[in-house]
Amino acid sequence: MLFSVKSKGFFVDWGDKNTLIARTSASTGPFEVEHLRECASEDAAGWSKILSELQPKKAGGGFTHANVGINSDQAFIRRASLDIKRLKEADYLSEFSNTQFKIDPELNSIAVLNSTDGQDFDSTKATPEKDVLLCGLPVSEALSFQSAILERGVYPLRMELSSLASLGAVADYLKFTDSNKPTLVLELGSKQTQSFIVSSRGVEASRPISVGLDDMVPVVQKELGLKDEESARKLFFSNTFDFTGMGASLCKRLLKELQSSMGFYEVQTGQSIGQVVCTVLPSKLTWIEAVVASQIGVTVLQPDMMPWLKARQISIADGAISSGLDARKFALCGLMINFNNPLNATVA
Repeated sequence: MLFSVKSKGFFVDWGDKNTLIARTSASTGPFEVEHLRECASEDAAGWSKILSELQPKKAGGGFTHANVGINSDQAFIRRASLDIKRLKEADYLSEFSNTQFKIDPELNSIAVLNSTDGQDFDSTKATPEKDVLLCGLPVSEALSFQSAILERGVYPLRMELSSLASLGAVADYLKFTDSNKPTLVLELGSKQTQSFIVSSRGVEASRPISVGLDDMVPVVQKELGLKDEESARKLFFSNTFDFTGMGASLCKRLLKELQSSMGFYEVQTGQSIGQVVCTVLPSKLTWIEAVVASQIGVTVLQPDMMPWLKARQISIADGAISSGLDARKFALCGLMINFNNPLNATVA
């Protein structure tokens, strides 16, 4: 029997540069991804066109009801180790976030999650998790995103950080593939880079790096002798020039910070980083991933997502995805998956 329009599911990964919009055969799994479309995040007309094509007859006042992942330079995900003996103190977590990371609980929406499985941290357990993730963003930023997503014609049934969805998906994929390689996960934004070390056991390290894609533009200008930064910017974000040869120069500052983070992790754990994956790079800048991998001496994670998604009760319709299932889809997949269900679970 065909699914009715009302039973369809919609998922939106609103990125810094590009946005992914998917329609599925049902709102909860198991389901089939029927369509996956992409447009520039600032392209309101592109959003509208995609939504009208995927859901021509909208209910609920013309909104497309969707689960939404958002990317923000002001979002934070920090791995930390708590003092278990102080958990019974009423203000301990607020004090901890403020003193350790300068995250004011009065101004930010903060969630505390287990670093291993992403579940809500429970301080009342007999043996609570020590290692956690402090996640969130400023309340004003969350409200701004909520207003903006409504203006785009999308009503968020659930709104979460795309980074969290992506990290959960990467860890789950590593578990599915029986990979024992700690993986460097990079999210290169305009102003900064979020760096994580992820394994099949969860998020093992996190660090924000104050180097982003915009910092590479002046280097492009200098290396190529261009007259102004705007010309360099247009060339850098186009697909008309091969920057691989000067990649090490463009990524020099980023590489220095990454090597410092990796060295600290390897000394602390005795484990070596085995691979790297960049999960939010625009398709025109994927050469950066290869440059970083080459310079730090690791391989690039090339995910084979179809078997993994099948184990998660998600299938892909023929022709649904024109751009391929690459690492940039991890966040969208993470939004779709119910991680409370075990891999290969049989769904009635």
